[in-house]
Amino acid sequence: MSFAHCLRIPYLAKLDNTIQPGQSLIVRGVATGKKFDINLATGPNVEGYSGDNVALHISWRQQEKAIVLNSFESGQWKKEERHGGASIKEGEPFDLRVRAHDDRFEIFLQHKKFADFTYRLPVNVITHIFATGDLRLQALAWEGNYYPVPYRGGIPGHFTPGKKLFITGLPDKDVKKIQINLYAGHDIAFHFNPRFSDKVVVRNSQRGGVWETEEREGKFPFAKDKQFDIVIVSEGDALQVYVNGEHQSSFKNRVPPNQIDGLGIEGDLQLQAIAFD
Repeated sequence: MSFAHCLRIPYLAKLDNTIQPGQSLIVRGVATGKKFDINLATGPNVEGYSGDNVALHISWRQQEKAIVLNSFESGQWKKEERHGGASIKEGEPFDLRVRAHDDRFEIFLQHKKFADFTYRLPVNVITHIFATGDLRLQALAWEGNYYPVPYRGGIPGHFTPGKKLFITGLPDKDVKKIQINLYAGHDIAFHFNPRFSDKVVVRNSQRGGVWETEEREGKFPFAKDKQFDIVIVSEGDALQVYVNGEHQSSFKNRVPPNQIDGLGIEGDLQLQAIAFD
């Protein structure tokens, strides 16, 4: 996963590729004043809102206690859609995500679903992102796709020390458990199992078809209907696990990391992004 970091405001960038359904825009920053805007535009002439169209306009307005969604077409603002903006506070970090679907944008704020915005312009005409106003833009990235659940895939070059695995998911409303497995052939080198009914994360390995000693220490940083970001870092003697930017656990390697060649994910979730670095 590749983020652009510490970006100057106003920020204007051309997209590398056409937005595809399943992809998400991730914006992380800090509100520094009373108002800021994030725009997905059809061209670079968007500053001042007098040129190119804006397919999605997201405007945080502290004094109005609102986040306004809109579009700008043929020189005119269209009908506003207003939502409460209390989840963003001046001086505090925010995480804003916009996920594209076939017919709409799905918007998440602080990892929780915030709103849907039905397309007014085709998503394939969006070419630029423009951010302006009172914010410190810390990171921005496009990621993700649609993934089947259960998911099974290989790890190019094996999970050797120094590699990182990034997973973004959204638990179902009636989630009971989620399983992430790192495979070494037919064995499970690392089993990461958040169990929502018990509020515990179970970690283990399985060799020769036999489960080994469970580990259960650490916080349970997951919640129903709330997005999570998991980062698993391969080190020489252990795997380090981070959830939503905070260290959750360390798992001493029972299988050499250069033998880990597969990834499996299953359970009660919507899988939104998988990436290796």
